[in-house]
Amino acid sequence: MNNSPLEAILLSRPVRVSFMILLVVFVAEFSIMFVLPLVLVDSQTSWKEAAVDATLLTMILIPFMWFVIIRPIQELANIRASLLEQFAALQDEERRRIAFDLHDEVGQSLTSVMMGLRALGDQPDPSSYRQRIDDLREVVNSAVHEVRRIANGLRPAALDHLGLQGALERMAEDAEQIHDIDIELTIEIQDWDKLSNPLQTTIYRIVQEGLTNVARHSGARLVRILVAQRRSEVVVEIEDDGRGFDKDSTSNQGMGVSGMIQRTALLAGEFSVLERPEGGTIIRARIPVRS
Repeated sequence: MNNSPLEAILLSRPVRVSFMILLVVFVAEFSIMFVLPLVLVDSQTSWKEAAVDATLLTMILIPFMWFVIIRPIQELANIRASLLEQFAALQDEERRRIAFDLHDEVGQSLTSVMMGLRALGDQPDPSSYRQRIDDLREVVNSAVHEVRRIANGLRPAALDHLGLQGALERMAEDAEQIHDIDIELTIEIQDWDKLSNPLQTTIYRIVQEGLTNVARHSGARLVRILVAQRRSEVVVEIEDDGRGFDKDSTSNQGMGVSGMIQRTALLAGEFSVLERPEGGTIIRARIPVRS
């Protein structure tokens, strides 16, 4: 993903940017030093004196300009460029997964249907049609479920149909039935209108990926989920009583933890993984609410 022209300049030529800023400061100071005495005391300063004064003041401001303006801007540009690169990698991984699912699941199902229809037309005995049609119907149903699963991975349909609260409640109910886990869901949101669509999608994905990690890796029997609005931020916590979390393996768990980290960072939030003293893990995301 390409950087903006300003970011490219800041990242590749910080000395040049610093010189340009200092030049602007020098010109402004020179103009003030040359014109101000004439306006205030009706006396004119020579251009040499104004140039010397402006030069001295600019040299004094060099460390301040570097540490207070140039360096922070350059660090922000580096952080944003790194984040955009990670987001592009996440998109590529997501597209690769979708392509794999379409090819291996839906593609094979459609191929089976095509071959079955061809075989059905070649059979001389109509009495065997019923069983063959039932088999093809099962293959088509399986393909339909796969398409729905892939579509839900791109954009959760439950968010559009049920809203965030209803979607989270449905997710918790399904996880309890599928994975045999007790889930305590607490939602404390005062003003739903302040939650933008990207924020709601991020909250949903964090809870979804957190529950997936719990089911696959933790062996937990109880999971507590908190989604609460605290002044100008939303806090998402997923706490389980499982075997704990191996921090050294976070980078090797596919798009689970890394996806939660990047989704949180894209909305200027903070993400952390903590160990419970009594055993288990706490996943916490704090995301600011922006109008």
